Amino acid sequence: MSLRSGFYALILALGFFSFAPPAGAAPLSYNSGSPEISRPVEAVGWRCGRGWRMNRYGDCVPNRRASVCGRGWRLNRYGECVRVRPVARVCARGYHLTPRGLCVRNW
Repeated sequence: MSLRSGFYALILALGFFSFAPPAGAAPLSYNSGSPEISRPVEAVGWRCGRGWRMNRYGDCVPNRRASVCGRGWRLNRYGECVRVRPVARVCARGYHLTPRGLCVRNW
């Protein structure tokens, strides 16, 4: 297939789809006087935002994802399981502990 015939095929396809009727997005009709039929669209209030909920005092707090974590993991304040890092690590003589928890040689 040459470039020219491919171009003509593209023009033909675009012309074919340009005569297609547009899709009409009409709202659903419902009887507002009927109590058993609900409205098709309901308002949802995301006062706190996604991933957050209101507690009994009206404050926005994060949703808890997990209540129990496995061994060596703990639950942080956002409800996520994070790995427990050792509090203190003893380095050998001639080494010191860095803020990242690594033992490096003293200079």
